[in-house]
Amino acid sequence: MKINLYLTPVPFSKAAVEKKAVVVIDVLRSSTSICAALSAGAKGVIPMVGPGEAGEMWTKIGSDMAILAGERNGVRIENFQLGNSPAEFTAETVGGKFVIMTTTNGTAVFGKTYSASPVLSCALANISAVADRLAQENRDVLIACCGREGHFSIEDTLCGGMLVHQLKNKHGLAIEQNDASALALLLYETNQHRISEAIVEGEHARFLTSIGFEGDVTVASEIDSIPVLPFLKDGRLILEDNRESGAS
Repeated sequence: MKINLYLTPVPFSKAAVEKKAVVVIDVLRSSTSICAALSAGAKGVIPMVGPGEAGEMWTKIGSDMAILAGERNGVRIENFQLGNSPAEFTAETVGGKFVIMTTTNGTAVFGKTYSASPVLSCALANISAVADRLAQENRDVLIACCGREGHFSIEDTLCGGMLVHQLKNKHGLAIEQNDASALALLLYETNQHRISEAIVEGEHARFLTSIGFEGDVTVASEIDSIPVLPFLKDGRLILEDNRESGAS
């Protein structure tokens, strides 16, 4: 298995994704919120690039079937029902509905992956489920760390390194990796007994804490706490047992 990891999504946009598995990582917070939404009974999460496109999709699907969620600079977008805090995605808010989501860092990456298969959303909250699926697929993997505003983030790189570690050690796969993947693996192995502490010390976590989202950082640091497997089908992130779902 060849693993190419990208520390930011910028070079990923030029990568050849055909016939490869793609993993999109945005630990703080969209990947964690996607897990929370699907675990709470959302029919699917539709990742969008910007608020305008999200609003158009919401109008198309209908307000009775969909809800708008998203943030810019960490704060809920004006006129959106939800922001990007995992705690907001409950059975009461999203159960039985599509969540149309746009975030600063994470959601736009999915638009560059449509020729790949499978395309999975990964957080620390569901990392083992993602590793299990990748081991089952046993095909070359591209890991896109979304980072923060185009820059490196420690939490996404740690998550990517942990994913590589599980594929190599838990699943016993022979892997060939690019330098960024090797760096992520080293970062994880150096910090594997202090994941939460390393994340809290990071730039993005410090920013979220400063604007009142310290609880989100804690939730996003909990490994395998929401063991679902969101995968992209027809532009929607859904669960396997929900793969025939569709918006009218």
